[in-house]
Amino acid sequence: MSDKLLPLSVKGICIFALGISLSTSIQSADSLNRILATVGNQSISEQDYEDAQDKYHKLQRFLKGEDPRKSIRTRIIDFLIDRAIVDAIAEEESIQVNEKRVEGEIEKRMELLGVTNRKQFEKTMENNSGMPFDLWITELPYQIKKGQLLQYKIAIPPPSEKEIRSWYNINKDKVGFEIRYRVIAITPNDDSISEESRVHKEVTELRKTLSADPNSFALIAGSARNDATLRARKGIVEWISSFELYKYSRATATAAAPIPAGSISEVYRDERKRYCILKVEGKRPTPIENVRAGIQNLLSREREEENFQKWVREQRGVVPIQIFDDAYKKENKIPDAQESFQID
Repeated sequence: MSDKLLPLSVKGICIFALGISLSTSIQSADSLNRILATVGNQSISEQDYEDAQDKYHKLQRFLKGEDPRKSIRTRIIDFLIDRAIVDAIAEEESIQVNEKRVEGEIEKRMELLGVTNRKQFEKTMENNSGMPFDLWITELPYQIKKGQLLQYKIAIPPPSEKEIRSWYNINKDKVGFEIRYRVIAITPNDDSISEESRVHKEVTELRKTLSADPNSFALIAGSARNDATLRARKGIVEWISSFELYKYSRATATAAAPIPAGSISEVYRDERKRYCILKVEGKRPTPIENVRAGIQNLLSREREEENFQKWVREQRGVVPIQIFDDAYKKENKIPDAQESFQID
């Protein structure tokens, strides 16, 4: 049917419907383009807010200093404002993070981890960060800027001796242990199954005897039954850290880990194919001096995050910020006459 044959009323309805559709599309576009806030010379639009929702929810458990009393809209806008502040100051400091810089950072991290396969690196970063790699890599430019700003703009005092000792006392079970032990090791004469079985049976019977009389352990460890390299010192191994023991012998470290002082291990086979039993003569937490640097680094990293968040909040009073979102202004009690953002 041609347009000429259409009744005027039908033409009118079509034109009216088209007008509504165009009007709705224009209003929708206008809504997404609506500016919620400006940070320096950057603007945050409704579209930015929509795009940020998914990322914010994925990152939420990693974000520090979140106020759960605030609405989700306010928290996401604050998230965008904080990121814009970091971008603005990074630009002032000529900190540029382009695709080449990101790839360089990935290569550096792969080298530090001793990883050459990209898939293996992605899996390692997922395990270390606790977030999917696709999310981690979108965060990397921000983390690079954050690291640079921490280095050049934010003074972080080192943890005090009191803080280091307090952490050590609370976390003694996490710093590993040092151990003093005796070991009896018997080597099969050959690799035959019958010889392996004979020695395993011999050491198993010996363990039963020593469990009934632990005080005889040193006597047996100093006898001809023990490995020649251990016999002269009656099997004793002086204080060694769990970390160093693990490097020396994983099998011995694994056997010793759950055993309290005075107890005897189960029979185990070490890396030299010897059948062994050990008696723990002493066990103590790794001395604070041996782990002081590690504790200091850990506390410093925790303090970095705390100080960085504090610094970003302070920059809200320095970087020009204007808020135009009515819901945000109402919730945060920002008067209409004064749209500039003021921190509490």
